[in-house]
Order: sequence, then C-alpha cells, then structure tokens
Amino acid sequence: MTEVRSPPVDVGLLAGLYLFEAAGFVLALALYKYADRLASLTLRQELILVAPAATLAGSGAYVARRYLRAGRDGARRLNFTVALNLAAVGVLLLAGEAAVRLLTVSTPLGASFAGTLLLPKSWEQTKARNAALLAHAPANISYFASDTLLGWTVGPNRESADGRYSSSVEGVRSARPGVAYAHRSARHTVAIFGDSFTFGLDGPFEDSWGSQLERALGPGSSVLNFGVDGYGVDQAYLRYAREVGVWHPAVTIFSFIQHDLERALSVYSFVTFPTWGLPFSKPRFVLDGGVLRLLNVPLISPAAILEKQSVAELPFIAYDPGYNAADWQWHWYDASSLVRFLVSRFPRYPMVSPEAGEDAELGISSALLQRFARRAVADGTVPLIVYLPSRGDFSGQDRSAKDRLFGVLRRTGVPYLNLTSCLREADPARAFIPGHAHYSAAGNAAVARCLLPVVRRQFPRE
Repeated sequence: MTEVRSPPVDVGLLAGLYLFEAAGFVLALALYKYADRLASLTLRQELILVAPAATLAGSGAYVARRYLRAGRDGARRLNFTVALNLAAVGVLLLAGEAAVRLLTVSTPLGASFAGTLLLPKSWEQTKARNAALLAHAPANISYFASDTLLGWTVGPNRESADGRYSSSVEGVRSARPGVAYAHRSARHTVAIFGDSFTFGLDGPFEDSWGSQLERALGPGSSVLNFGVDGYGVDQAYLRYAREVGVWHPAVTIFSFIQHDLERALSVYSFVTFPTWGLPFSKPRFVLDGGVLRLLNVPLISPAAILEKQSVAELPFIAYDPGYNAADWQWHWYDASSLVRFLVSRFPRYPMVSPEAGEDAELGISSALLQRFARRAVADGTVPLIVYLPSRGDFSGQDRSAKDRLFGVLRRTGVPYLNLTSCLREADPARAFIPGHAHYSAAGNAAVARCLLPVVRRQFPRE
C-alpha cells in the first residue's frame, strides 16, 4: 500500500504570502489614518504609505510569478502552501479577536485594551463620569466652582478634599480657607494670573512661586494668586479682566506654558482633555476679521450638559479641536473587537477646521496677550507677560508654537519674559516634582528669584 504524504511547503512562496499580507495590513492602516489629509502629507507620512505599497506590489508580483511558473506538477504543492498560510492567518486573527475581547477592561473613560481606549466613544459613559465628578468631586476639583464666564474657577472660602489647597473669601489661593485679602493693607500689590503652574498645583501654598515671591519682596508687599488649574490663555485673560479692577495692583503678571495656547481652542475640556476630569464647558474666542469675539458666553452649565442626548447636541462642539464626529459613531467594523483596537491605536487624522488649527491657536493667543498688555496699562497696572517652561522644554519636545508666539509679540512690540534659561540654570532635574508635571519648591524658588528684580523695578518710588 502506497503511503500518501502531504506535499512539502514552498518556503519561498510562504514567505512571500506573509510579506504580501503584512504589507497590505500596514497599507490599509496607513490609508485609514491619513485618508482625510492625503493632499498635505509630510515626507515621513508619504514614506509610511509608499513603503508598504511598494512591498505589496513586489511581493504580489513574486507570488504571481511563482504560480505562473509552477505548472500542473507544482500546483498541488503551491495550493497546500496557500492553505497553510490562510489557516495560520485565520488562527492569528481569531486569537487576536479573543485576546482583545477577554482582556478589555472597563475604565471611567471607557473600554480599554493594552492602555488604549477603544473607539467609538460613549456619550452615555461620558455623562455618567461627569455626573460622578460633580456628585463626588475628587481633590483636584473639589475647590472649584462652576462659572458662566470662565467655565470653572477657584470657589471662595474653599478647601480641597485632601486639605492641600485652600482659597480666600475672594476665591484667591491662600494658606488656609477664610483668609480675607481685601482687609489687608499692602504698600505694593502684585496680581498673578495663569494656570496650575501659577496656582502651584501638587505642592503646598508656601512652595508656590507666588508665595515665595511675596516673601522675597519683603514686608508691605502682597502677591495675590489668581491661578487656576487647567486654564488656557483665554480663561486667564477673562479672569484678569473681570477681577483685577477692585485690587489695583501695581504689577500684574500673566504667566503661561505652551499647552495653554492649545487649551484656548477647547470648548469642552472633557472632550479635548478627557483624562483631566473637568466636567465643565469653557469660553471660546474666535478671530472675526482679525478681531477677537467671544463665541459661547454665557456658558452651558454642567447640569445642562448632562441633559444632552448626544455629544453632537453640545453648543459649538464643532469648534473643539478634540471633537471628531466619527469617534462617537458606531461603524459596522466595530463589531470586531480586534478592529476596534486597531483603529483606536492608529486613529484617523481628522480634517482640521481653520477655527481649530495652528493658525487659529497662534492668532487667538497672541491677540489675547496683546489685549492684556493694552488693558493692563489702561487699568493702571504694569503688565508682565511671563513664559513658564514645563518638562517638555527640557526634554526635546516640540516647542515651535511658543516660538511663533514670541515672534508675534516681538513684531507687535509686546515685551515678555522667557524663564526657560532661568529654570535651566537652576537644574531642571530638581525643578519639577518627581512623577508630576509641576514645579517643586526649588523650581518655584527659581521662578520667584528671576522675577524678583523685574517686579521690584516696576514698583513706584517711595
């Protein structure tokens, strides 16, 4: 009896098939990712498309040639090789599908696999998280109050859930709750506006650069800290415009980090920056014929946000750079958990609206800083615009946005201080709290030390 043996595998053809499928997979992902911006690809992005396309064509030609040359005698061997290849690919896909389904976990932000949040996003889950944040405010927002102009602000006479942060009766950061700065007499008053770097997040009040600057200025000087966590350039300006008048400071410091420029384009922080856990809307400026115009004030309240049946119903959501309608819509291919993971891990670049692109970011932020400088002079206070470097300024991250902004300020004659060299001299390794984004006591001390002579020069002579 003749033993029937399986035909041997054509190793060359098998390798060609795997290469063909891998190239097709990479090309499909690249086309999905860049489909909406094929006309404006960078050289690197073009290579990501061209390389797998060339590999696909070359491996496809190789496989076709092997088939054409095989003839009748080699057909059985080639067919067995193809069947083996398809079986292996099928097993791989099924294993991938099973792994994603079994290992996907539920998080407050949505379903997640291997650290990647899976699309599509769920509006119901987003609302549930916002409702939970409002009902049981964690430490980072427990001292906030909703505000129809600013979105959120430091509430008056508040203390955070962990006791680290306190505010005065005026809503200014203080060493303990209930302080009344209006009842204090000061020969020189300095008001500081900005984001969490100004507020002094992750550290006690005494370590903040505002508090250290006050101590360095000496008796008779008062530094009022109007910084608020999560603020963009727009919110810092609006808080200045609304609240500085009653204080009549001799000097007003407007500080910002590069990320504050991007924040100025957001409309809903929980859409643009979902990990922050801020369930509020925020003001949005637009440039209308080169003139700043507030688009959405008074702001929709957190309670009104929860009443919306879909994210698309949120007012002015199309102006938010973090919003992509396709990310919130279910597609037929989302039935596969593996596909959901792949399109989430390599998301599509959306079409960028002119109102949410780099030009809008630069135009709005530079216009706001120029407006601040003019208004401060009219208010009788000396304006100081200060750039505070963050970790990215010392780790090689792209900082071209702030460089473009500096160029606009120079051309328009608006002075500013860039404290990057100041923090570099103080040793960036010590300037930040380990494991956190914000300044340590040493970093805040460096900021205060560099600002001290500049502020003193602005005080009126006795």
